[in-house]
Amino acid sequence: MDDAPGFRDAASGQSEQRVKNLFPYILAPAFFAAAFGAANAQPSKADPLATGRDIALRICANCHVVAEDQESAPLLKPPAPSFAEIAARPATNEASLRDFLARPHGEARRSSRMPAFTLGEFQIAPLVAYIESLRPAPNSPR
Repeated sequence: MDDAPGFRDAASGQSEQRVKNLFPYILAPAFFAAAFGAANAQPSKADPLATGRDIALRICANCHVVAEDQESAPLLKPPAPSFAEIAARPATNEASLRDFLARPHGEARRSSRMPAFTLGEFQIAPLVAYIESLRPAPNSPR
């Protein structure tokens, strides 16, 4: 039996290339849906730092190093700035982190390569607490 029509004709190469070009746009939403589903499934009132770290490992670790002991390296090459680097930036504070995470189409996000997805407040608050906990102490080397 022959393959399905259109899979061996000259146009199929163009069609396959279009599908390959769309793959990241198809994969990214599927990844974030799975990650957010896991992170949304159990909003917790437990320790905000532990909750923030857990959310970061589930959602952010594919692009960022979020913890020195995370099990796998980021898939993004080169990786996005580590959470420790972000925390050490002089301009990073609670307000800037909240703004960046809460406004997917805000000015800070438009000037970054970060995808425009939305987090809920129950995710933002612990993520901000976790990132701030990584800030170096005031007289420590960066």
